[in-house]
Amino acid sequence: MKPKFFTTLILFLISVSIALSVSAKEIQIYVSPTGNDQNDGTLKAPLKTIEKASELVRVLRKTSPEKGVIVSVGGGVYPLEKPVILTSEDSGSKNAPVIFKAADGEKPVFTGSVPLKNWKQLSNPEKLKILIPEVNGKIYVVDLQAAGISDFGDPTDIGKRPELFCYGQLQTLARWPNGGFTKAGLAKGKTALPPTYTKERGTVEGIFEYTNKIQDRWVNEKDVRLGGYWYWDWSDEFQKVDKVDANTRNLTLKEPYHNYGYKDSLRYFALNLFCELDQPGEWYLDRTEGLLYWYPPKEVNLQKDEVTLSIFGSPYMLELRNCSYVTIQGLTFQEGRGSAILVNEGKNCLISDCRIERFGSDGIHMLDGSENGISGCLIRTLGCGGIRIKGGDRKTLTPANHFIEQTVVEDFSLFKRTYQPAVHIDGCGIRISNNRFRNSSSSAMRLEGNDCIIEYNQISKVVNESDDQGGIDIFYNPSYRGNVIRYNHWSNIAGGTRHGAAGVRLDDMISGVLIFGNVFERCGVLNFGAVQIHGGKDNLVENNLFYNCFAAVSFSSWGQERWLKTLDTPIIQKKIYEEVDINSDLYLKKYPQLKDLRLNADQNTVKNNLIVDCGQPFLRKSKSMIEENNHAIASEGKGIEAFCDLKILKQYGLKAIPFQKIGPKKNQWIKDK
Repeated sequence: MKPKFFTTLILFLISVSIALSVSAKEIQIYVSPTGNDQNDGTLKAPLKTIEKASELVRVLRKTSPEKGVIVSVGGGVYPLEKPVILTSEDSGSKNAPVIFKAADGEKPVFTGSVPLKNWKQLSNPEKLKILIPEVNGKIYVVDLQAAGISDFGDPTDIGKRPELFCYGQLQTLARWPNGGFTKAGLAKGKTALPPTYTKERGTVEGIFEYTNKIQDRWVNEKDVRLGGYWYWDWSDEFQKVDKVDANTRNLTLKEPYHNYGYKDSLRYFALNLFCELDQPGEWYLDRTEGLLYWYPPKEVNLQKDEVTLSIFGSPYMLELRNCSYVTIQGLTFQEGRGSAILVNEGKNCLISDCRIERFGSDGIHMLDGSENGISGCLIRTLGCGGIRIKGGDRKTLTPANHFIEQTVVEDFSLFKRTYQPAVHIDGCGIRISNNRFRNSSSSAMRLEGNDCIIEYNQISKVVNESDDQGGIDIFYNPSYRGNVIRYNHWSNIAGGTRHGAAGVRLDDMISGVLIFGNVFERCGVLNFGAVQIHGGKDNLVENNLFYNCFAAVSFSSWGQERWLKTLDTPIIQKKIYEEVDINSDLYLKKYPQLKDLRLNADQNTVKNNLIVDCGQPFLRKSKSMIEENNHAIASEGKGIEAFCDLKILKQYGLKAIPFQKIGPKKNQWIKDK
């Protein structure tokens, strides 16, 4: 008898046993860290792995397709060495769904890290000689190979970077300076960059001066990496150092060089430096010797406390490939080098009440398919972004009907500092509602598509470091239409270094967006208001409350000549006539303003807004702007909620703003609901 046939027979017999012991509506399978995959999957004899449970699901769906299946996962830790992959064979149906869920009152955790033990105090005199004297007796070392770890990854390659955690707190790869950035001297490459409107000098090649003699000691480091904003403060990148010259105090980078080149006085930091192991929480991995060095915080007990290193290197921990009617509920995924979950194609799949944290790349990718969603999740501490959600057909305006709701994404874009938002939306007909997005160097959302609804979300403390960004960014495609941004609370978005930071930023030709009923609090700085419109038209900013903002709305007008010239460029022609067809009956019926796309550049409407304690109502107001019934007043000591009262709003001709309904209301992972 062939092994595969034997396995199938055993699974079939187990499935019959389970099916005979449950109700007519659904079948229960149980998983526990103390179970055994040779068991029958009942409550008294649970399986050990979710992989074996999924094999059983497939058999049960074939033998009892009229019954739903619930895989109940017990509390405890489930180390993962390879991804869990569900396919169409694991699918349920509308009346018989498949659910993988945490057992009642339990917290199962799927982890891609391993605990590190057997720490020894560093005593090697040659190594100690490299470090500053103050850390003598404070550095500990562990042999990774002795711990069974052979994949050391790369310090700055996304998806391959190992990360160290102590009780879930991210530790810092040894760096200088210990926080923030340092500034370079002159760019020293041989080829001068062409001039830009900022009139900053720079070179194509990555050679520049360093200005602090402390950096002389990097000469003997094996693999120095630099992270920085090399020319524009909206484009960061990590680069490898080829040479540190202590005589000339020049840093020479390895090719390929950064796309935009290198300017004088650029800002950067260095990491992966053993000699800079000088602060509690810093660590360094010597990939030649397989030794990990760590400066533990004072309160850590190395004999008892949990210290883990991420080793899981697959792109995802869990993959749903072309599944339908599958729910993942209440599970925790943590500490992988890549991303947590992929939902690819399929329909009516739901990621519900899951906790996803401490990943080197992203949280969830939900790509294509229809009517898939994310609800009630906590997603945090991410090297890159939170969620990438894509679906629908922009050419036919077929909606995906995907959604993200009641979810918190925070502390993201920790490694890749720009263009890694909490949510990247791509497609047609996607809803983002009642979420909280906060704490990032760059944007909270990026929208590329049509007929998307952004509503009842809290967005705060983003664009903390980068420049020329918004809490939500939409960019360079005048065929993006039908997007609605309503009833959101945007607060404390005031970063930026040269251009500014906005709550809502419509960049380069974005048109036809409705911005209605939002509350903007302490948003805008430098050249940006709370809403920034750059070269677009047909946008409507209506019925919003602007409270203590730098300015309410700012404009960067293009004028008719630039508008028409850009419309006729090959890249825009492709966007509006090949990717979609804005002259089609479908588009003209849905978006009638498109028939006048070549007319009235910069014509946007701002009306019925209440502007309280703002530095100024408008920046660079264009002649084409249509302004009606906007009121700039002083708060006289009243807080923001007072101005959301319908009685006050009515006094100024505004409609209700449901401030109390904004933010997540059904999320088990947050205290302040």
